[in-house]
Amino acid sequence: MKIKLVALDMDGTTLNSKVRLAAKTRSTIEKAMEAGAYVVPCSGRVFSQLPKEILALNGLNYVITSNGARVMDLSDYNRVLYENPIPADMRKKIRGIIDPADVMVELYLSGKTYAEKQVLDNLGDFGVPEVYFSLFREACLPVGSHEIFMDMLENGDVEKINLFCPSPEVKEALYRDINEGCDVNITTSMETNMEINAATADKGDGLKHLAHTLGLTHESVMAVGDSNNDMAMLAYAGLSVAMGNASDAVKEAADVVTATNDDFGVAKALEKYVIGEEIGGTRR
Repeated sequence: MKIKLVALDMDGTTLNSKVRLAAKTRSTIEKAMEAGAYVVPCSGRVFSQLPKEILALNGLNYVITSNGARVMDLSDYNRVLYENPIPADMRKKIRGIIDPADVMVELYLSGKTYAEKQVLDNLGDFGVPEVYFSLFREACLPVGSHEIFMDMLENGDVEKINLFCPSPEVKEALYRDINEGCDVNITTSMETNMEINAATADKGDGLKHLAHTLGLTHESVMAVGDSNNDMAMLAYAGLSVAMGNASDAVKEAADVVTATNDDFGVAKALEKYVIGEEIGGTRR
């Protein structure tokens, strides 16, 4: 069946290791849209963190953000088509677990991201990769009071909670406590982070809702990703594509494997499976 919708993860997939959109990738995405396919960023990022070069793509109409917790129609004044925030009772339990922890907490609220100012000033202490320092400091709205920040977590319609941990031991302990005490969906996109969503929120759920809105079946959907938080959308898609730099688990779950994000893997997959030129990609 012809591919009519392509869901693209951002970090480690569409963006290269310098967290930039390569010119070849950009032009190929626009060619795919010109060929009639919807190309949709499907990111763990909140809307305000999506790169400007992604939002400037000619023909981009839809985005899926916060690991599927929000789907937006950019062509209709950024109208929210679907949202799936963390329930209030789970937010209260999570607050009790992470409040005393020495971790970076990032809140995704209404398409924006918030973090404590003192944390943003010391990102290196929390296991945040240096390549993302400028992104967090530019995109995160700083909150000066720890108590106010925790009240925002407990009382706001939180799309996602992103944690960065200073050590694997801290991450493992928090994962255990949250997983055992809360009914939520926990994924990861980097070695040092942990992403918390509502139990039913994931990229596959957001992608399914967008496909249904557009009148498409999953057979006409292609998804491309590299990390644990991409697994649900890869499972939903009729054609799942793992990046060459993806984890072994993602490669094993995917139908095909393309090149790495530094070797234009997304462009090669689009050329082969959407635009039609037989280049790139290695069928498993």
